[in-house]
Amino acid sequence: MARPKKDERFRVTLITAASGRKLWRLDGYWPDGRRERKRFKIKADAYEYRAKIENEASGQVADYQLQRTSLSREELSDAEVARGLTKGRALGEIVSHYLKLEETVSARMHLSLDQAVEYLLKHYRPELEEVSVTTAITRFLGGKEHARPKTLSHYESSLKLLQRLDPNTLVHRIGLRELESLLSKYKNLNTQKTYRRGLNTFFNWCVRRHHCLENPCSRLDSLPADSSPVRILRFEEVRRLLRAALLYQEGIMAPVVAIGIFAGLRPSEIEDLKPSNIRDEFIVVTGGKLRRKMNRRVPLPDILKNWLSKYPFDGLPAGSTYKMKSLKKATGAEVWVQDIIRHTSISYQLERDRDEAHTAFNNGTSRAMIDSHYRDVVEDPQEVEAYWSLTPESLEGVEVELPAGQGFDDWPTDKVLSRLVWEKPLRALGAELGVSDNAVRKRCLARGIELPKNGYWQRQHARERFGRG
Repeated sequence: MARPKKDERFRVTLITAASGRKLWRLDGYWPDGRRERKRFKIKADAYEYRAKIENEASGQVADYQLQRTSLSREELSDAEVARGLTKGRALGEIVSHYLKLEETVSARMHLSLDQAVEYLLKHYRPELEEVSVTTAITRFLGGKEHARPKTLSHYESSLKLLQRLDPNTLVHRIGLRELESLLSKYKNLNTQKTYRRGLNTFFNWCVRRHHCLENPCSRLDSLPADSSPVRILRFEEVRRLLRAALLYQEGIMAPVVAIGIFAGLRPSEIEDLKPSNIRDEFIVVTGGKLRRKMNRRVPLPDILKNWLSKYPFDGLPAGSTYKMKSLKKATGAEVWVQDIIRHTSISYQLERDRDEAHTAFNNGTSRAMIDSHYRDVVEDPQEVEAYWSLTPESLEGVEVELPAGQGFDDWPTDKVLSRLVWEKPLRALGAELGVSDNAVRKRCLARGIELPKNGYWQRQHARERFGRG
């Protein structure tokens, strides 16, 4: 009886290739319909491969060819799993590449590869725009055209530190090490804080514009708390400042100085102050440092009402910064720090009211700030009452040094002056009065006194010379 024909899924047949070479071809189909087709140069290889896939197709465990190896069973198992994840790449190539990356990251950044990848995933931005520090500073300052002149000056001063670097340095390459090196020469805490504020604003802007991934200022060590007392003007210096404000250009700066001395407003708040903000009993502060955040009402003490009744506030005069320099010099103050007028006012308010919370509330600051910096700053408590009695009349006789003509307080009456300006040239009149001709001219213009037209005195001399008129 004949043997029944064996049902084979895959067949091996001898074929002749187009090149004339004899090859063994395996052909067949898997149970799921996939076709298997493969050529072999050696017959034994073709039949061995057919046996392997036949077993796999029938659900049996493949019988792989045994190989000599020094690996343990566990190591072989790991290798087989890893080989299945390589997607065709050589396992040795992958391991070598990984170890090289790990070594590079550790040597250059002192991080593990996992830490480096974690940082990259957290901070990487594909839209990062690489710009030089010079370009970034130009763009930053260009966008601050509406900032206050003082604020713009602060930014320009702070960013000069970065301009010490190579101008082609990319912004995202500036890190903690560079900032610490630039700031290390400044030992004063306030100077450090000033520069840090400007740099912090700049780098926050750079992060928003995708010029850098993070603000390196956020990694600077915190500065120690400053609990030193503020510097204030001595009582005699306050008197000279007020007297100089009365005499300088006929008191044009008197209301500005009085508001600072007796109400403690910040310079930026006085700059934004409008005449309509000054009410009968208080000043409404809407601008300055806290603009767009909050308003506050500052009580009007009686002494300030006295000053404003005689010298009304009509807004900050033109050229007030230059004018304040003249007044500052007239005080003869040994030390003049930023906001010293405000510090002086708050210190005397605290001595008068004896209430830290009340003083802090009125001046738009915190009680902690008052406790840390303003306690027991006034040297002589007996001067407190005298401070709040410094009326314009009480300052007569206080000697100050002002620019030529600015401290003159012995002008003739308007009626007499209006006659004198037509009797002699302004230069001669000024010499008689002990002031400059420009001071006489400003006095007349401020008082509405008519002055001779240009060329008047030349025509008068011509008439006298030729005996006409």
